[in-house]
Amino acid sequence: MTNMPDEGATDPQRHSQQTARPDVPPQAGPAAPPPSAGPGRRAGGPSAEPEAAGGPVIAGRPGGVDPAATRVTGRRIVQYIVDYILAGIVPALAYWLFDTNARSIYGFRWVVATIIALAAYFLYWVAIPYWSGGQTFGMKLFRLRVISKDGSPASKAQLFVRAIFLIVDTLVFGIVGLITILASQYRQRVGDHVARTVVVPAHYRPGL
Repeated sequence: MTNMPDEGATDPQRHSQQTARPDVPPQAGPAAPPPSAGPGRRAGGPSAEPEAAGGPVIAGRPGGVDPAATRVTGRRIVQYIVDYILAGIVPALAYWLFDTNARSIYGFRWVVATIIALAAYFLYWVAIPYWSGGQTFGMKLFRLRVISKDGSPASKAQLFVRAIFLIVDTLVFGIVGLITILASQYRQRVGDHVARTVVVPAHYRPGL
């Protein structure tokens, strides 16, 4: 007696084998939703940087400089007097040394003295503050410093602009600069307005 496969039993198996195509992977269940980024974090994982509600926080300048911190006009007046005396020493010596007849400076000697005077001027008002965290010698004495209006350290370009416009501020014995300071919310002279800088106490830290 021959054992023949039951055709009625194999038909459903054949049907299931025909309907289940090997090139189509089995359908998985519904995938779990990805974890949402928590408040104050960018999507992308726990290593993402923290972010404030209005954008990334920039250290040292969340709100700029407090206008109350710039109320140091009295100290600034005395500081400018001290700095002008100190900044004028080298130019005065240069012109004096090259004035051979003690009456006039002319020609090549005048050019050399002028170059020395300009170099000393920009060294005192640009290079020294840039190297010293925004402080001249007078500012160190009276505990003041120059910073950018947004709270960051003053750049070399900003200090250069302040030095150029100091010529305008000192017109009429400094009255132009003093009036501009008193009329400004941030107590800025003309050079500060153009360079976007302010003068604050040396210990002041914006945003803290």
